[in-house]
Amino acid sequence: MVAIARSFQPNSESVHPKYTFVGPCLGDRSSFQGTWERPADDRPVLLVSFGSAYTSEPEIYRKCFRAFGDLDWHVVINIGKYVDPAELGEVPSNVELHRWLPQLEILSHAKVFITHCGMGGTMEGLYHGVPMIGLPMIGEQTMNAMRLVDLGVGRHVPRDEATVEGLRAAVLELADDPDVAARLAAIKAEIREAGGTPAAADVIESALEESAQKK
Repeated sequence: MVAIARSFQPNSESVHPKYTFVGPCLGDRSSFQGTWERPADDRPVLLVSFGSAYTSEPEIYRKCFRAFGDLDWHVVINIGKYVDPAELGEVPSNVELHRWLPQLEILSHAKVFITHCGMGGTMEGLYHGVPMIGLPMIGEQTMNAMRLVDLGVGRHVPRDEATVEGLRAAVLELADDPDVAARLAAIKAEIREAGGTPAAADVIESALEESAQKK
């Protein structure tokens, strides 16, 4: 049982048929993550989140302030538990900071997602059809970011090469590219059709039933 989109798997045609791609297994997290409401205006939403382990990035957050602070966007940034908001300086009026946030809820509204490209967040972005800019920290994340590029639905920006101008350009290019939107729509449909948690449960129950019959 494989909890990613089949299209995200390189050389997926070579994967043995015994593996079932069910896509990400997502559910309601509001009971422990809380909720988030989109502002009443119709500004596009940008989510910046590097998960829970790779959030000690004050300079990246400052670059995001400078890159997006004067855009007519609503910017949501997860700064995690390691960074003191006071050290970031003045927060632009269109930016909201969080130490923890309901990522799935925000992604359902997001126009673009800046991420470290962990597999969980990457699949959540694809599930919601959101183009991504990957700023990876480790090898697996770099591979995920490069795969987004291969699929034509994202950008890979090494962290030491991230600039204010580059981040801004990448966000605006991805947000307005109809070809990116079309490719994301296809992957989103593929993921939804794969079935997620119910499909995974069916695979497990089928395997248990088969095992019981063999006994």
